[in-house]
Amino acid sequence: GALAVPEVENLYLPLFSFQHGTVLERDNVASVTGFDGLYGLVAMWMGTTGYVTSIPDFLGLGVSDVFHPYIIAEPSATSIIDMMRASREFCELIAINLNEQVFIGGYSEGGYATMAAHKMIEEEYPDEFHITASAPCSGPYDLSGVMVEVMLASEEYGQPWYLPYTILAYQDAYNLVDNLSDYLLPFYADTLPILFDGYHSTSDIDAIMPSIPIEIFHPEVIEEFSNNPEHPLRLALSDNDLIDWAPQALTTLYHSDEDELVPVENSENAYIKFILNGAPQVEFQHDALG
Repeated sequence: GALAVPEVENLYLPLFSFQHGTVLERDNVASVTGFDGLYGLVAMWMGTTGYVTSIPDFLGLGVSDVFHPYIIAEPSATSIIDMMRASREFCELIAINLNEQVFIGGYSEGGYATMAAHKMIEEEYPDEFHITASAPCSGPYDLSGVMVEVMLASEEYGQPWYLPYTILAYQDAYNLVDNLSDYLLPFYADTLPILFDGYHSTSDIDAIMPSIPIEIFHPEVIEEFSNNPEHPLRLALSDNDLIDWAPQALTTLYHSDEDELVPVENSENAYIKFILNGAPQVEFQHDALG
C-alpha cells in the first residue's frame, strides 16, 4: 500500500485507512502509482489535513500474485488491518507520534472492505485498534439479497464485468465446482480467466460480456441457483454478507439513491439491521448524489 505522513513536529496524529474502489489492473494501486494515481491523491490530500493516511492495495493487487479475493470479507479485512499495523510500525521507526484515534472509510469495494475491517476489529482485535469513526460508502453489503436480486433480474447492467469478477474470486476461494465450465458457458469459462489476469482493463472484459451478465451462465445453473436456498454459491455469498451485526463505533453509511450498479438498498438494509441489533451510533446519508 501507500502511506502519507504529514510533516509536523511534536503532535500526536490520528490514523486514517482509506479503501479504494474496484480495481482490475494490478498496477493501478497506490503502492505502484504513488501519489500520482487517484488513490494516492486521496492519501496526499488527507495527509495535508493532519491524518497519517494508509491506503492498502488489497491482496492480489500490486506485488501480490494471488487472485484478488473480490468481495470476500475476511481477506478484505485482514489486508486493511495488516496495513494499519505496518503503518504504526513505520511511524515508530521515523518517530511520528500516533494518538489512539483510528478512522476508516472507503468507496464501492472499498466501502465493503471498510465494513469488513470494522466488524473484524471490533470482534477480534478490540485491544489492538479502537475505531473512532467509520464511513463505508456505496458498498455491496447485502450480497446474498440485494446483489443477487440485481443479477437475477436479467436486465442490462452498466458494468457487466462485476459478475464474473465475483464468480472467479469465489471459485478461487471456495472451490465451488470442479471446473468453471460447470457454471459458465464454454466461451466464458475459457476466456474470462485469461482476461482477469491483472493486466486487462474493464473495457477489455466488457467487450466480450453480454449486457445482461447472468447470460454467461448455463440456464440450468441459473434455475438451480434461483430455486435452491442451499446452493453452494448462495451460501458462500451469505457467509460474506455484512449487514447483520452491530457496530459500536460511530458509523455513517453513505450511498447515492441514484446508484445503478450497487443499489442503495445495500446500505438501507445494513442500517436497519444495525439499529435492530442495538448499534448505538449509526447514521445513514443517502441523498441523490448522482
